[in-house]
Amino acid sequence: MDRQTLTDALAQDRAESHHFEGLRYARLTETVSGHPRGSVVLPGGAVIRGYPSIARIHALTAGLRQQFQGPFWAEEKIDGYNVRVVFHEGQTYAFSRGGFVCAFSTDRLQDLLPPGIFEREPDLVLCAEIAGPDNPYLEGSPPFVTEDVQLFVFDMMRKGQPGFLPQREKMRLIEELGLPATRIFGRFLPSDEAVLRDLILQLDAEGAEGLVLKAESGDTRSKYVTGRSNIVDIGVCSAQLLDLPPEYFTNRLMRMAIFMHENRQHGDPDLERSLGRAFLAGLERAVAGSRGHGRVDHRYRCRFREHRNALHFIAHMAATGGQRVHVLPDMPREEDGYWVLEFERVFDRMTGTLATAFSGAIQFD
Repeated sequence: MDRQTLTDALAQDRAESHHFEGLRYARLTETVSGHPRGSVVLPGGAVIRGYPSIARIHALTAGLRQQFQGPFWAEEKIDGYNVRVVFHEGQTYAFSRGGFVCAFSTDRLQDLLPPGIFEREPDLVLCAEIAGPDNPYLEGSPPFVTEDVQLFVFDMMRKGQPGFLPQREKMRLIEELGLPATRIFGRFLPSDEAVLRDLILQLDAEGAEGLVLKAESGDTRSKYVTGRSNIVDIGVCSAQLLDLPPEYFTNRLMRMAIFMHENRQHGDPDLERSLGRAFLAGLERAVAGSRGHGRVDHRYRCRFREHRNALHFIAHMAATGGQRVHVLPDMPREEDGYWVLEFERVFDRMTGTLATAFSGAIQFD
């Protein structure tokens, strides 16, 4: 991006200037010259394009035939958060979907990726999901990541170039560079609905989140999630029932109903019990938190290699606002060669509603 275009975008509040230690960069808050929101402009003008949102298929048969006219690839959808990993002037950085340097992800890259990747491919951009119980953003994690966090590459780009690398080139680089990656299940046609249905039911039984479907030609993508992933989401977030928009829950209930109908699972007593348990378990946690320490919250724990990066992360949470965050006393704390950070996000509406209920106050329905 040329300097004048960026200067104008900054002046018009369509971009913001940021810095992370020695790196000064800009992130786009709106589309600028065809570069989408979340894109990052590095010193010198190289652009790391924002990762696009992926639309959802609800009905598998109809969705496949409407969205894809030719071959496509099916890959596993991982329940984590999105980063773009880039190399700039001797340093490796992980940018969040919004275009910020993520201090946590950047700090942990040497644990999550093999060395020497960018010595061979300095202009490569790795699009990846980071997932696991010790992440600072999400309450849930995939069942196959039982501790700390792991990184899974699912796409690649080149600095300053539009679009993603072709699927086969991506697969070749994953193998040659020894990259951790999402599972790739193969190449399919829209008529392969029966095979894909068997695959999604297998993923459903494993507790996986679902599939991302990518056209072989062009950048068309769609996602299709398993039925049980909706129940998992509800179970993880039902303690936040009043703090999340109602659509968070109603959308998942609708997806679950469509999935059960398509796969002839309606009337399954185990699924029905699981759904009820998902709602009640979270609400019981909320009630226990309110009675136990006067608030409804979720505690996060993550590990940093460098003390200063933990402080960067705390400062970023304070600057970006959102839900109230309480960093626990004496944090970060050194433990087994890492700096452990524990903090709590407080859910104000659930906290206030339950406090009123337990105070004995009356309420008119």
